[in-house]
Amino acid sequence: MKGMILAAGRGTRLRPLTNNRSKPLLPVANQPLISYPLRRLTDEGIDEIVIVAGENESELRQGLAPITDAQLSYARQPEPLGLAHAVDCGRTGIGADEFVLLFCDNIFSAPLADSLRTWEQLCRDYRDIAAMIHVVAVDDPRAFGVAVVEDGWVVDMEEKPENPRSNLAIVGIDILKPQIFEAIPRITPSARGELEITDALFELTRMGYRVRAQQLPGFWYDTGTFADLIDVLKPVMDANPWRISAGEITDCVVAGVLDHEAGASIADCEIIGPVAVARGARISSCKLGPYVAIGEDTELHDCELSQVQVYSRTTLTGVKLSEAIVSGALTVRRDTQPVQ
Repeated sequence: MKGMILAAGRGTRLRPLTNNRSKPLLPVANQPLISYPLRRLTDEGIDEIVIVAGENESELRQGLAPITDAQLSYARQPEPLGLAHAVDCGRTGIGADEFVLLFCDNIFSAPLADSLRTWEQLCRDYRDIAAMIHVVAVDDPRAFGVAVVEDGWVVDMEEKPENPRSNLAIVGIDILKPQIFEAIPRITPSARGELEITDALFELTRMGYRVRAQQLPGFWYDTGTFADLIDVLKPVMDANPWRISAGEITDCVVAGVLDHEAGASIADCEIIGPVAVARGARISSCKLGPYVAIGEDTELHDCELSQVQVYSRTTLTGVKLSEAIVSGALTVRRDTQPVQ
């Protein structure tokens, strides 16, 4: 079993955060966004992973090298022609193997182990199975690919339908046989000019293969908006395997988990965990938490922050913020436009 992560998107909805950094490397709880699906694969021993990149390939190579020992190969998607096109760009790295397909901007809590066991059993029981997708029931499925399911099997799929026939959103966690590479050349671009992965998956059924739909337990976030990036801090920080703190702390009151790396210093602060502080941070006379992540080489004085991600090398003095992202002089609040 191999892995594939789609990471070529330009992140236009997250500008200006993505003006000078690649979307897959945006920090969430001080870890790159792409590290979360990457970890889901490596936790199950899947360490041959194809990263489908675009113009951000060199940045991804540099950013991923220090955080994983997985055997990464890179495939280039030269133009943004759709998710199915992106998958097809990665076919050389997959070859004739089965693979797990994930998106760089999806964060979910469920380990892949149960799904892989289910897949193995399905492959024993049904020789004509070619894919297993994951779905989540949502209130408004019009913004998603939607699966129509009978007895666990996909009977129809629609991409962003105006009148959905189901509330089951397809969440971009797929286990695939290489037959998907036969299906992709058979589909045509959608109304928005892209080769849709939902069309390719449903084409498998037209070719006589079975496609299974599996309900995804736990939380799942498609972090395509500022609000998503801010909201996901809570479940991610609650689920984090916290390290033993090694930074310097002086005259502080701490309640809950404080994870501060070696080389960070915190003085005269009130901490309500979970709070994560990266190396090189200098923090004094602040009230932090809950759900605050402070990036490397930051300087904070006399601030009050809750549910905030502060990007590396940011300086803040006398700031009170909740539900926000701060990067240098840029502040993004939840469900608002960025402000300088």
